[in-house]
Amino acid sequence: MRSLVLFGTMLLAACGQEAPKEAPKAAPATLPAGTYEVTATTKSLVSTDKTPLPTFTKGGEVVKTQGCVGADGLPAPELLAAKGDQCTLTDPYVRSGRMNLTLACNRSGQGKVNAVLDGKYDGEGFTGTVTANSSFSGPGDYKMVQDVVARKVSDQCTAAPAGGASTKA
Repeated sequence: MRSLVLFGTMLLAACGQEAPKEAPKAAPATLPAGTYEVTATTKSLVSTDKTPLPTFTKGGEVVKTQGCVGADGLPAPELLAAKGDQCTLTDPYVRSGRMNLTLACNRSGQGKVNAVLDGKYDGEGFTGTVTANSSFSGPGDYKMVQDVVARKVSDQCTAAPAGGASTKA
């Protein structure tokens, strides 16, 4: 009888143990090259000069685009930029699972837009927050915050140049 109780106790103890968890996969040294689909969700958009807000996006709006990440592990600026903006990446940091990118953009006829992506990546894609601020020559300055989720959809760069096909940044 004593053996039966001891055996039952051991079985109960074994049931309460969790299965060993897999260690998280280490991020690649750089963001893998290929085509990515980006989903950007506007979290906030506020006027910084007390003028009416621009109408290109609104809070809660979700926009999807596709674009490329080059062999150097850097996203094409158009992947994160607003349609029609001419942008360059400045001081990109994409290493060991962390990424911080700054886009310096010119918006024709209006002025400048600067956007910062702070996020993380793995072999499947990247996530982060984009904070964009405009400094236009006239009214319409804004600050916008977006959450972005990007998933790699192809090892090759098969997307047409994104050309800022979205309302991001």
